[in-house]
Amino acid sequence: MKPLSQQKIWSAVVAMLLCFGTSVSLGEESPQDLKPIGGRWFVKEGDKAVYFFKDAERFVDLFSYHTQDSNKDGIDNVRLSHGKQFLIMESQGYPNHPTAMYPNRANPNSIRVQNFTFRFPLEPKMADKITRVPMGPIGTALNGVVFFNPFEMGGMNAVEGYSRVWLDSCCGHPAPGGVYHYHKYPTCVKSPFADDGKQHSPVIGFAFDGFPVYGPYEEADVMAKDLKANSGNALDVCNGHKDDVRGYHYHVTPGRFPYILGGYAGVVEPSNNRGLSRAGIGAITNNAQPGDTSDHVISVIRPGTASRGKTHELQIELTALRSHGVPPTKPSWVQIGPYEAQKISRDGNVVTVKIEIPEDATVGVLLDCHIEFERPNENSPTVFEKNDAFRVVE
Repeated sequence: MKPLSQQKIWSAVVAMLLCFGTSVSLGEESPQDLKPIGGRWFVKEGDKAVYFFKDAERFVDLFSYHTQDSNKDGIDNVRLSHGKQFLIMESQGYPNHPTAMYPNRANPNSIRVQNFTFRFPLEPKMADKITRVPMGPIGTALNGVVFFNPFEMGGMNAVEGYSRVWLDSCCGHPAPGGVYHYHKYPTCVKSPFADDGKQHSPVIGFAFDGFPVYGPYEEADVMAKDLKANSGNALDVCNGHKDDVRGYHYHVTPGRFPYILGGYAGVVEPSNNRGLSRAGIGAITNNAQPGDTSDHVISVIRPGTASRGKTHELQIELTALRSHGVPPTKPSWVQIGPYEAQKISRDGNVVTVKIEIPEDATVGVLLDCHIEFERPNENSPTVFEKNDAFRVVE
C-alpha cells in the first residue's frame, strides 16, 4: 500500500492546523505566545502542544505537517513532548510521502510501522572528538523517518559506485526489518518553508547530537557543499559548520559524500541507537569503488526541467526493452522526486506522463525517477530508476 499523495496530505493538515489555531503558513509565530524550553526550542501550549524552533530570526513550526496519521492506524506518525534536557520524539518511522511499492524486484522488504523513541538534546554541545555515525538510525527527518549512514549492510557505499543499492525517487527504501530510511538527501520531506534556492535552506531533520540538519543551500544560489576551503566557512568532515545566527548545524550535500552526516560534531545521546556506545571516533570516509549497478533502462526525461505551480507533460525515454526485463505494457506507477504521475501512457519506448509541481517545490536540486510495472499474479512489481534525472526551476 502506498502512502497518501502529498497534495491530499497537505489539504488534511491545513484543516488540522486551522482547528488548532496554528499558522497554516508554518512561518513566524509571535514570540510572546511561546514558552522557551531550552536552547532554540519553544512550545505553544494548548490541548495539543506545538513545538517551534528558532531558525535564525524565524520561529518555525517544524512538525505539525508531519503529525498526521498517514497509515490510518489511529496513531499520529510523530508525537512530541519534552523534559528538562530533551525534545522527545515518538515516531512510527512511516513515510508520509509517496514511495515505491515494496516489496519489489529490486528490494524484497516491506515498509513496516516502527515504534521509535528518540531524545534530542535541547541545548546541543560540541564534543571534544568526532563520534562516528553507526549503522542503523543516525538521526531523523522531520517526518520521523530515520537517516542512515551512507553504507549498505556489507559496509560499502550504498549511494554510488558498484555497491550502489536501489532507492526510490524519494531517496529511501526499507531495511530487512521494515525500517524505511534515507541514505542521502530526502527530497520528498516537507520543509517548514519553501526551499527556493534564494536563501539559506530550512531545517529538514536532526542528528542524534541535537544539532539541526538543513537542506542544501547556504545562501542564494550557493549550495553549502560548494563553499570553498578558503572561504572560512566550508563544511567540515561531519557536513557541518557554524554561523552567527544558527550556531553549529549540518547540511545535506546532494551528490557528494557523506550526503547527510559524516560524523557527530556534538555530544550524542546514546539511548537513540545502541550502536552509539561502540561507534568509535572519527568521521567516516568514502569507500565507493568504480562501477555502475544501474539498469540503464531510463535514458532521459524530456524536458529535463520544469517550473513550479504548473502541470507538465514529460516524456521518459526507455533505452532497453525486453532484454532488460521491461514489460511491453505501460508503467503502473511513475514518480519523479515527490511527484507522482497523474496520467501515464506509452508509445514504444517513450512513456508520457503528466505531473503537477506545487508552488512551494524545492528549486534547483536534481531529482530521481522511478517507474514500476505490475506483474501478473504477483504483488512484487518490476522497477527501474534513474538518479539525478530532473530539476524543478523557477
